[in-house]
Amino acid sequence: MDKNAIKIHILHCGTITIPANMAYIKDSALHRVTLPVSVYLIEHPVHGKILVETGLSADCNEVMPKYLRDFYRPHVEKGQTAVSQLAAMGIRPEDIDLVLITHNDVDHTCALKDFAGRAKRIVMAEHEYFWSCRTVYRVRQVWETFMPYKDIIERPFYFGTAQGPIGRGFDLFGDDSVLCIACPGHTDGQMAVMVNKAPSGRFANAADGIYGNEFAILASDVAFSQRNIDDLVIPGYGFARKRQRKSIEWLKAMQQDPKCVGIFCSHDANVKPQIIEY
Repeated sequence: MDKNAIKIHILHCGTITIPANMAYIKDSALHRVTLPVSVYLIEHPVHGKILVETGLSADCNEVMPKYLRDFYRPHVEKGQTAVSQLAAMGIRPEDIDLVLITHNDVDHTCALKDFAGRAKRIVMAEHEYFWSCRTVYRVRQVWETFMPYKDIIERPFYFGTAQGPIGRGFDLFGDDSVLCIACPGHTDGQMAVMVNKAPSGRFANAADGIYGNEFAILASDVAFSQRNIDDLVIPGYGFARKRQRKSIEWLKAMQQDPKCVGIFCSHDANVKPQIIEY
């Protein structure tokens, strides 16, 4: 067994049922599709347990205002929340070393309260926090799910890097192991999360298969499914379509790297709960 192996647990923490064109803009809005809400537990050999997203909470229908309930139609079965699935694995919120929020849409922050004040650290990008508090994103982001914890949330700034669609990001631990890559379009400050197996020099160098080892990308809502990436067709749920497409183009380029273990989108119905190990 490789003691340096990285494990990524893909958890489905409820579902949303949205107009089809919100997932793939060329589809009809006249019917809806039911999609998973994914949360990722990274078991890292150096940095411990990292939770990416928090998913829907048990009381999500009470947390969301009616217009968002009507849009998302959220549903969570008993035992499906992130905190419940982790408990079934013998993991308490106190055992989580870091919670990482890729962007502040309510399906990603709804269950933050289950971990706030208990997980050791919570991180979201300053750019996402700033724009979420000041722009049109407020119509789909429920402040109550993250603003009560603003004083305990670490908010790093993006800075220049060879990686990503706009060349901005931050190295979460300063060792090239977990890279937070700015991928705007769906929101201004959204990130994708690149998880690198050491040794890696991907943050300083463009990734063409020379500089790093195996990696996976947790793509958040940059794309809703592999179909968006394959066809270069954006989800309809976003505010900057040119930036959305550029971010998806970056995912497609990264997917062609022979060391890419996989790219996983938060709402891809074809990605089942599983453990990725590399």
